[in-house]
Amino acid sequence: MRILYIIATYLVLPIVLIHMLFKSFNDLTYLQRIGERFGFYKGEKPQNILWVHAVSYGEVKAAIPLINKLRINFPQKRVLITTTTPSGSRLVKELFGNKVDHVYLPYDTKGSVIRFFKYFNPEIAIIIETELWPNIFHYCGAYKVPLVLASACVSDRSISLYRILFKLFQKTVSEGIIIGAQTQEDTEKFISLGSDSHKIKVTGNIKFDIEIPSESVEEAKELKENYFQARTIWVAGSTHEREEEVVLEAHRLVLKDNPNALLVIAPRNPDRFTAVKKIIKHKKFNFHSWSEGLKNLDNKEILLLDSLGQLNLFYSIANASFVGGSLFSVGGHNLLEPASLKTPIITGPCINNIKDISQKLKQNNALVIVKGSLELATSINKITQNKEKSDKMILGGLKVIEENKGSTEKIFELIKPLIDRNLF
Repeated sequence: MRILYIIATYLVLPIVLIHMLFKSFNDLTYLQRIGERFGFYKGEKPQNILWVHAVSYGEVKAAIPLINKLRINFPQKRVLITTTTPSGSRLVKELFGNKVDHVYLPYDTKGSVIRFFKYFNPEIAIIIETELWPNIFHYCGAYKVPLVLASACVSDRSISLYRILFKLFQKTVSEGIIIGAQTQEDTEKFISLGSDSHKIKVTGNIKFDIEIPSESVEEAKELKENYFQARTIWVAGSTHEREEEVVLEAHRLVLKDNPNALLVIAPRNPDRFTAVKKIIKHKKFNFHSWSEGLKNLDNKEILLLDSLGQLNLFYSIANASFVGGSLFSVGGHNLLEPASLKTPIITGPCINNIKDISQKLKQNNALVIVKGSLELATSINKITQNKEKSDKMILGGLKVIEENKGSTEKIFELIKPLIDRNLF
């Protein structure tokens, strides 16, 4: 089965490269540093590497407290962060600069993976959430690299696929993988897949340990005072294809009730910025793009965030927020960022990826789930026009975060003994 998988990875590679080329039409960074994706690196080989993999922007943000803890507790080591997407790569550079090493995760072909391990020779591999790469996991076992799945989860939708993939590195699964599972339910799923029950611990969801820099809060206050003081703002964050049409129709309905409302829309993927701009133009809204600078916004109905890094600013000053990836089949995105920034949260019904978080928020009256434009518009109006309801949702969200903090420390307790044994 492993041989078939190895062959398949090489056969699929041309399709992957064509896909990357297609994505580069909207984001040229997909073609940059392409050698890293094949395991080719420049410069002197680094030493004493602690490897953390965070696939994209959201996972990098979630991993910040853990990465900082590793750097503080093991100053003699060097943290290597791998990502898959350019947005994740940009955030690593923005947050850490040269304080960490960063490369793209190699494609899961045998040659690329072997070159990666020989170059970096990591002392430990820490995978944030659940990214399964059979060759990478297999060679963690072959090269005796301790493998930790941090804040790991298994959705109901993906368990059948995982059952197949786990067979490709079964020895590593049963003997070598340490798992910090998000919930007891996830623990039971990993055991059913063949993991050693003695090497699994419920550590909670690392996203609850979100850190909001104080300077970001001050920046948000200035933004509100200087540009949006008299306006009702609602955010549609991390939106995907087809969702923008629903959001825009909802905003048209909101404007009928509140002509002074401003929609701030932030597509999840940078390569969709141009497409979303065309949709907004087609719908004949009066809009402005963040990349053009903040000016003449008084008569604008929509602000398009067409660069990364500003979403949290607007969550901070929003009267309500809709979190995308939830109206159709994606499975939902991080609800804890807007909750931590004191904004009432709305999302769609397709939230398999965030089931535990959404349930906790719902139980504390901190989340509204909507199915379409009419329900979304109605919820926006109810929240923005009812301070008591808004305050209740905000307090409920903060309560959920406070009650579920501590995952980073629990994950670190799993990791520390594995690193300590390499110190001497």
